[in-house]
Amino acid sequence: MKAKEKGEKSLIRLRYAVALEKALKASKFNSFRDLALHIGFEPSHIQRISSGKVDVVLTTNISLAEGFDLTFAQLSAFYDKVTQDDMNAFLKEKEAKRKGLKRSKIKEDKKK
Repeated sequence: MKAKEKGEKSLIRLRYAVALEKALKASKFNSFRDLALHIGFEPSHIQRISSGKVDVVLTTNISLAEGFDLTFAQLSAFYDKVTQDDMNAFLKEKEAKRKGLKRSKIKEDKKK
C-alpha cells in the first residue's frame, strides 16, 4: 500500500472532524471547549483537530474517545459512518459561521 497523498490526508482529517462533531452532538458536552477542559487539553488544540487542521496521534484519539466516554472502536465507528453529504454539510456550516464572523467584525469596525 502506498503512502497517502496530501489531498487524501486532508480528506481524512475532514472526515475525522465531521466524526468528532457527530460524537460531540451525541455526548454530554455542549462544546469542544468543554470536552478539552474535561480531558486536560488546550481548547485551541481541540479546535484545530475539530476543524480538520491537525493529524491526530493514537494517544490523542484514545484521550478523545475516553473523554466522550467511548471506546476507541466506538469513536472509530463515528468516522466510518461519515458520508460525503455529512462532509459537505459540515463545510457549508463552517463557511457560514466564518462569513458571519466577518460580517460581525465589519459591523464592529464601523461602530468605532
